[in-house]
Amino acid sequence: MSPSRSLHFLLVAIAITLLAVAAHPLIPERQHSLVPHADSTIILAPYGDAMQGGPSHSEWVGPEKDYHWRCRVEPEGDYVFCGINLLLSEDNLHGLDLTDFEAFELQLETPGHNQDVQFFMRHYDERYSNPDDNNSAQFNKFDIKAGELGGTLRIGFDELSLADWWSSARDLPRDLRRPAFHNVIAVGIGYAQHLEPGNYDVIIKEASFVGEWISAATWYLSILLIWLVGLGAWGIHRLVLLSRITRRHRRQLDILSNRNAQLKEETDRYKQLSTRDPLTGAYNRYGFEQRLSQMIHQNEFQPISLILLDVDHFKTFNDTYGHDAGDKVLRQLVNLLDQYTRKQDVLCRWGGEEFLLLCPNTDAKSAVVLAEKIRQLVSEARIEMDEQVRLTASFGVCQIRAGEPYIDAFVRTDRALYQAKDQGRNRVMLCPEAMVADTR
Repeated sequence: MSPSRSLHFLLVAIAITLLAVAAHPLIPERQHSLVPHADSTIILAPYGDAMQGGPSHSEWVGPEKDYHWRCRVEPEGDYVFCGINLLLSEDNLHGLDLTDFEAFELQLETPGHNQDVQFFMRHYDERYSNPDDNNSAQFNKFDIKAGELGGTLRIGFDELSLADWWSSARDLPRDLRRPAFHNVIAVGIGYAQHLEPGNYDVIIKEASFVGEWISAATWYLSILLIWLVGLGAWGIHRLVLLSRITRRHRRQLDILSNRNAQLKEETDRYKQLSTRDPLTGAYNRYGFEQRLSQMIHQNEFQPISLILLDVDHFKTFNDTYGHDAGDKVLRQLVNLLDQYTRKQDVLCRWGGEEFLLLCPNTDAKSAVVLAEKIRQLVSEARIEMDEQVRLTASFGVCQIRAGEPYIDAFVRTDRALYQAKDQGRNRVMLCPEAMVADTR
C-alpha cells in the first residue's frame, strides 16, 4: 500500500473512530417501565400503620389507574408510617434481576403539601430473608427532599443505602452488608418522618428502571480492540514487506536489528516501571504478585509470612497537613522499611497508606517480632512539618499455609489488621488461625 493510500485510510479510520466515540451518548437507554405502562405485571399495594393502631391510612384517590394515592393522618396516634408498594413479584420471592440497570427514574406530584418522601427498593435473598417475614427482605432507601420533586428524578443505584433499622437488626457478613439488585421484589414511595394530621397526596406520573444497553467502558474498549486488530493486521502486512526488503538489503536488516534492540531496552524500562509504585518506589500489586509467584514456584523460601501495615489516622493527617505532607510521610516510611528489612523481603504499597511486606523464610512468630520492631520504629520517628509530628501504624501478621492461595492468606492478614485497629491501633495482631495452630 502506497504512503498516500495509507494516509488516506488512516484519516478515514480516525474519522470513523471519532464518530463512534461521539455516538455512544446517542444510544437510547434500556428501560423497564412500571408506570404508567408496565412492561411486566406489578401489584400496587398501599400500606399504613392503621392496622397496628397508628393514625395513618393509605388509600387511593379515584381509580387505581390514575396512580393518585393519599396518606391520611388522623389526629389520634403517635407513630406514623405510610406508603405504597409496587410489587414486582407475585410470591414475594422471585422478583426482577436489575443488575443490567443503573438507576430508577421517578416523576411525582405532591399536590397540597411540601413534605420529603422516601424511595425504597426491597431485595429478597434466602441468605437473610424469610418468606414468612415481609420485613426480612433487604431494605434499600433514598431520601427525596421536597424541593427535588419537580420534573423527572433519576436515582442511581449507587445512591441507595441500607436502612439502619434493617441492617442493625441483623448480624451479616461484610459481603451482604451492601445493596443488592439481582432479585428485587418491590419498590415503593413512603413517608418515614413524623407527619402532622392531614392529607398527603402523591401522584405517580412515571416510574421506570433505566440503564445502558452497552456501557461506555465496553463501547470504548471495543473501539480500542478494533484498532488493535487493525494495527496488528497492518503490522503483519508491513512485516512481510520488510522481510522481503531485508533479503535484498542487508543494511536495512542491520537498521531493523538496532531498532529492535532499542525497543527491547524500552520494553525492559517500562517493565520496571510497571512493577513499581511511582510515589514510594515500593512494588505495586502487579510487581508483588510477580515476586510472590517466583518464590512459590521455586519452593525454596518456605515458610512465607505476610505483614500488612496501615498508618493510623492518615486521613486526618492529610486533612491537617495536606497531601504533599502525606506523600512525604509515605516515602519516609518506605525508606525506614528498606533499612530494617532484608533484601529478600518484598515491600508492596497495597493501596493508600497500606503496605504489605512479604517475608520469605520467616514463620509467624518471627514475623510478629519483625512487625513489632517496625511498629516501635514508626512510633518513635519524628516528621518535620511546621511542628514535629508523630505517627503510629497498626499491623496484621499471618503465615501462608502450604498450598494456600496467597489471597486467602491476605484475607486472614487483613482481618488481623482490622482487629489491631479495633483494639486501639498502634499494635501488632497475629491472625487468630495462626495463634490456634501454634498452641497445638
